[in-house]
Amino acid sequence: MKYRLSALLMCVVLLLAACGGSATQAETAAPASSAAETAKAPETTKAPETSAEEETEEEEETEAAPAEEEEEADAEDGAGEDSEAEALTKEQFIEYFDMLLADAEGPLDEFFVEYDGKKYFYKDLGDLYDAAAAEDGCIDVRIMGDEDEEMLDFGIMAGQLEFMKSWNSSSFETDQPDQALIDRYYGDWHGVVAFKNCTGKYVEALGEGNWVNSIARIYIDSDGYVIPFLGLHVEDTPIEDLEAELDTEDECLYLSGSWISVPFEHIPMTEKDGTLHCEIPISKEAGSVTLVFNLRHLNDTGWTDEDPALPEDYIVNCQGWSFDRLAEANGYSSWDYVSYSDGEEPEYPTQIAKEEEAEDFGKTSADADGNVSQKALQAGYNRIMDELDKSGHDPVTYEFARDAFGADGTKHSPAQWNAGNHVYEWHTEDESDWVTISFTVYTDGSERLNTINQSQAILDGR
Repeated sequence: MKYRLSALLMCVVLLLAACGGSATQAETAAPASSAAETAKAPETTKAPETSAEEETEEEEETEAAPAEEEEEADAEDGAGEDSEAEALTKEQFIEYFDMLLADAEGPLDEFFVEYDGKKYFYKDLGDLYDAAAAEDGCIDVRIMGDEDEEMLDFGIMAGQLEFMKSWNSSSFETDQPDQALIDRYYGDWHGVVAFKNCTGKYVEALGEGNWVNSIARIYIDSDGYVIPFLGLHVEDTPIEDLEAELDTEDECLYLSGSWISVPFEHIPMTEKDGTLHCEIPISKEAGSVTLVFNLRHLNDTGWTDEDPALPEDYIVNCQGWSFDRLAEANGYSSWDYVSYSDGEEPEYPTQIAKEEEAEDFGKTSADADGNVSQKALQAGYNRIMDELDKSGHDPVTYEFARDAFGADGTKHSPAQWNAGNHVYEWHTEDESDWVTISFTVYTDGSERLNTINQSQAILDGR
C-alpha cells in the first residue's frame, strides 16, 4: 500500500510558496535593510555641536528606545506563539488528513504517523493533535515509517487546509455538466447509418441512400466522463479508437476515432426530439462517403412511418429488440461495449413513447387455435371448393369458411398479414393436415377469399 502524503505535503507547500513566498521574503527583508540603514546613520551624518547636558539626555533617550522595542517584539512573539497553537482545531486537523488521504491507495485504518516513539493510526489522529498542541502546535513526525521526518505545524496546516478547500470548491466548477444534459445522451440507442455523398468505389460498394443497422451505448459518469460505443460494421471494419467529449456549452458530444483507417476528429453528435444524429465524412483515394447516423433510445416506440430519421422497414423489423441482440446482429459481443453496474441501467425519456397498439387478429381472436377434427377439416374444405365451383357464386367470406369448418381459424403467416390481407389456418390437432386461406380485406370490413392451400391428404380426399 502506498501513501503519497509526503509528496502531497510538499506539493501544497510549493504551491503556497509560489503564490505568496516572494512577497513574504520581500517583506521580511525590508526591516533588516531599514535596521542596517539606521545603524549606519550615526557614521554618515554629522551631528551639530551640543552641550554636555544635551548629550546626556540624548544618550538616555537612545538607550530607552531599544528597550521599548525589545519589549514590543517580545509581546508580539508571545502572541504569535499563542495563536500558533490555536490556529487549527482538532476537527480541522482531522479534516486536513482526510483531504490529503482522499486518493490514498489503501485502507485508511492502515495509515499511521510516528511521533515520539508512538504510532498514531488514522483513528488516533485526535490524540496526535493533542500531542502536537502540547508542543505549541509544531512537531516532527514520520509518515508510514519513512526515514525522513516531516514537520506538522498548525499554522502552516491551517493555510494549506484553506487552500485545499478553496481549490476543491472552485476547480472544474464550470466544466461540470448538469444531470439533464447527461440524461439526454446516456443509455442505449439503435437505428440506422445511411450513406450519402458517395464517390468512387463507394457509389457501387455502399450506394447513395442505402443504410445498415447501427447501435450505440453512451455511458457518462457524474463528472461528464464519456465511454462511447458506436456500432458500425461495414466492409468488415468497425469504428475504432472511439472517444467522446460532452461539451456543456454546445450541449453535444464531440467524437474522435477512425474508420477503414481514416481518422476523424471533433465530429458533433447532437440530440434533438429523441433522435441522436451525427455525420462522419470519410475520404480515401478510392472514393469518399459520409456516414449519417440516426438513432433512437432503445425502448422508444414513438416512431412512425413519417419519421425522417428511420426507414419504415427498419421500424417494422427492429423495434423491441434487446441491446445485446442488436449488438450480435451487428457483429459485436458484450466484450465490445461497457456494461452497466448495479443502479446504472438507463431510465429513458417517457414523453416520446406511445402505447403499444393491440395486435390485429382480423375476424378471429388471440384465443382461437384453429383445431378441428380430420372429418370436419375435410368436410369444410369440400364445402368451400363446391361453392367455388359454382358458376357466378357469391364471394366466399371468412364467415362462410368459419361456418364450413365449425370453428374460428388461427392467425397465420404474420409476415403476409397487413391491412389489406389476412391469412388464417385450420388444422388437425397434430397439425399433420391443414387448410390455409388468404382473404382480401375490403373497405367495408368484409374479408373475401383470395387463395386457398391445403395438405396433400385433404386434397386427395376431395
